Amino acid sequence: MRDISLGISMVANQKPWMHFDSTEEERRQIHCSWGEFLARRSRDIDAMRNFNLCVARHDNVTKQKALCLRSKFQRTVGLAQGALRDSQKATEAMTKWDSSVTMEMADCLYDLNRFEDNKVLLHNSIRRNIGTSLEPFEKRLHTVDENLKDSTGDSLTNFYMEHSTEMPGFYEHKRDQLEKADKRPLWKIRRARKECDVQSFIDRKEVMISPLEKERRCRKTKNFYQNYLGRNWTDFIFLKTLRSNPNLLQDHTSGSSKERRAYLEKSFLRLKSFARMLHARSPMYNEYFQRSPVMEARMREANLYRIQYQTRRNMHSILRTIRVLRKRKDLSCLRKFIEDVMGHYVILKTERMMPWKVEFMNEVYNHLGLSLCEIYRIPKTRLTPHDKNAMCTLFNIPPAKPLEFTEVIFGNRASYINAGHDKPYTDRMAEHHNYIEHLERRLLFSNLAIERAYLLHELADRHMQINHFSQCLSYAHRATEEAKTCNSLVWQFHGMMLMAKSHAVLHKYERQKDILNYAYDLAIELKSPRLCIFIELCRMLNRDYITLRKMTQLVTNKRLRTKISNRSSFLSNISPNDSPYEPEYRGHPSLEKEHISLH
Repeated sequence: MRDISLGISMVANQKPWMHFDSTEEERRQIHCSWGEFLARRSRDIDAMRNFNLCVARHDNVTKQKALCLRSKFQRTVGLAQGALRDSQKATEAMTKWDSSVTMEMADCLYDLNRFEDNKVLLHNSIRRNIGTSLEPFEKRLHTVDENLKDSTGDSLTNFYMEHSTEMPGFYEHKRDQLEKADKRPLWKIRRARKECDVQSFIDRKEVMISPLEKERRCRKTKNFYQNYLGRNWTDFIFLKTLRSNPNLLQDHTSGSSKERRAYLEKSFLRLKSFARMLHARSPMYNEYFQRSPVMEARMREANLYRIQYQTRRNMHSILRTIRVLRKRKDLSCLRKFIEDVMGHYVILKTERMMPWKVEFMNEVYNHLGLSLCEIYRIPKTRLTPHDKNAMCTLFNIPPAKPLEFTEVIFGNRASYINAGHDKPYTDRMAEHHNYIEHLERRLLFSNLAIERAYLLHELADRHMQINHFSQCLSYAHRATEEAKTCNSLVWQFHGMMLMAKSHAVLHKYERQKDILNYAYDLAIELKSPRLCIFIELCRMLNRDYITLRKMTQLVTNKRLRTKISNRSSFLSNISPNDSPYEPEYRGHPSLEKEHISLH
């Protein structure tokens, strides 16, 4: 059968008023009317669709009017960049001068905080207008002049004078951001430079910021949003934290997590852009200089004194708590409390807020050092040099366990020893790893010698707990050297004792001898009879170990020499012709060769 084409086509779904045979100009006016109506009803998507149809249906005469309408609509919904593009296209489509198009472009520049370009455009427009058409341009020029005065007024000079040392780095950072980034794949960049593409990804260097600088930046951010958002700054900070809140996002239980995350990010960026726009209109440094300097200084001093008084009360409270914990002999709780206080509270205080900061830190670390000396006690169990783990028992540390056999699977990073972050950690190993990273980060920004000695001691102790004895010895040696620079005998002693513990686990008795002798001299300088008795017992046990090892070596060497001499004397009395053992190995080539080699 033949297919018969009837020439029937389906008509698109059209509105009732679209069936009338109207001209393009009438349809354009209809779309404009619908767009303005929907925009007033806050139906932005439908209004934007009608404005797009209005722009699409145009000729050379009506193009600029349609673009101006869409530009005004985009400015009302906060799309200032798109509004500027439409106004620029309307300016290019102008066949004769139109003040409304120029005014629209000036408003777009003002919304984008481009005050200099806006001022230039307004001055050029004033020269072209006369009479009543000049008034709107003059009002806008007065507004932008006031904004420029707020931004670059008398306070700008004082601001530059105060931050002149920071300006070169700021401009270099801005220049690096404005440079066009090379978006090619890394292997293409390496091939163009004739370099070997060993690594297929770019290593990003982590920016290390001191805890004090990090806290200072958080405080400045808080002041910024307090200044421009008023009491709503708490809602903004709450919205900022919600972006990564797992209770709200629920990645594993809800299908709308992606949309929820995008909505939160969009809302956060909208408020952030709004605050930056307010800052561009009236910078914070200008508002500070516009305030009464006497009243500002008085409020600042009152705030500083209030913080200083509270800090002083907290210092006395910390010392009282440390003395109570020492009296209870709760060493684990004391170490945890001192690490929490010194690592999260004292480190954030400046010399102005805590005038006696160095003396306070010395007293806290000396309390901890004296408390650590109390763990070196003579055990009640009997110790004998015939027990290889007697020294570990004396130091109250567990002996080293043999390492478990781990199967290495090719291609599986988790099976390697140095697997990095891909290696599966247990909860205990993850806790050790996080604590070591925390101590190393603190060590980078610590300047006080006794604090560095404490941090190195804690690193050495933590490495010893996870059987990393080479790292323990290295950190303990560094802790001893740091303690020497601040003349702290207590922390020198603890560094030596950590080295002694590592040597005890590794059974290095000769090196242990020198360490214990040095520790004994430090105990004498500390004038502690209990420590001297404990170290003397360790020295005696170590000497017995060395003596037993030498005796064992002598007995072993004597037996070996006796065996060799007996064998040589026995073989020297046997001739190859009348050997009683000759019939036994005759006919066996391997035994005959051995017999020949012996003679």
